[in-house]
Amino acid sequence: MARMSKKKKIEMLDVARDEERNRIIKLLTEDDNFTPSLEPLIDNYLDAFIIYKTMFEEWKADGFAPTKTHKNKAGAVNEMKHPLAQQVETWNDKKNKMLEALGMTNKGKSVQKTPKSNGNTVSNEPKDELAAHREKWRKSK
Repeated sequence: MARMSKKKKIEMLDVARDEERNRIIKLLTEDDNFTPSLEPLIDNYLDAFIIYKTMFEEWKADGFAPTKTHKNKAGAVNEMKHPLAQQVETWNDKKNKMLEALGMTNKGKSVQKTPKSNGNTVSNEPKDELAAHREKWRKSK
């Protein structure tokens, strides 16, 4: 993979930022949640997105190595979590918190669950639990 110049990287990040901004605004507009007062939150999210994307690309260039070896003062070689992997994880969490602040997660939305019907229907009659327990243990003798 050829190395890119700083100018080219910055141009690519600017394009990615604009695309992500348009995507976020489009999603918020479709849900009728977009207001101009969300602009500062969107800008904060985009900053976190760019940092995340930069760290992710660097980690990708390293081959997504999960660990990195480190030699301490005593000369022992230890494996530690790759610093870029840790940064990607941290910035992904921050990015998700900002999306939540924008109201773009399912956390606050109520999800309608459909009951499963696989042949086992439960009767609506109240059952005497004590009687059922006694019956269960009396049959086992």
